[in-house]
Amino acid sequence: MTKKLQDIYKRHSLIKSLITTQDVFNQTQLVKLLKQNGIKVTQATLSRDLTELGVVRVPTLKGVVYKIDSNGVDKTLQNHISEEVVSIFSNETTIVLKTFPGRAQGVALFLDKKNLTEILGTVAGDDTIIIIPKSIKTIDKTIQQLKNIIGFK
Repeated sequence: MTKKLQDIYKRHSLIKSLITTQDVFNQTQLVKLLKQNGIKVTQATLSRDLTELGVVRVPTLKGVVYKIDSNGVDKTLQNHISEEVVSIFSNETTIVLKTFPGRAQGVALFLDKKNLTEILGTVAGDDTIIIIPKSIKTIDKTIQQLKNIIGFK
């Protein structure tokens, strides 16, 4: 995974953790909490992060606080991952996903974390991922599922 993707993933994980474990009332407070945890972020980046994470403001007895929208999806990694993928193709037994050089391991990690039931596992090199489907009978369905998850057109 690239350094940039790691930084985004780490920041997003921390944001989600902070707003689910305590009441966060505004971006200024969230910027301070992130800084206390070793992450410097601008208000503009934080606004973008909150949108990408599906964070909404919810009224409570204490005031309006940030919460993860139950319909929200972490689109940031998907957007970055979709930019890394060059092609997806298969033969009768295996799916091969090509990425830009040095990007395969990050994409494979993203896929592994999705715990897709149709995939037994992934093996990543520098720019190629071999994806072993659970059944060769559903390869086309699995490819379509991969394309949807990655955001690959």
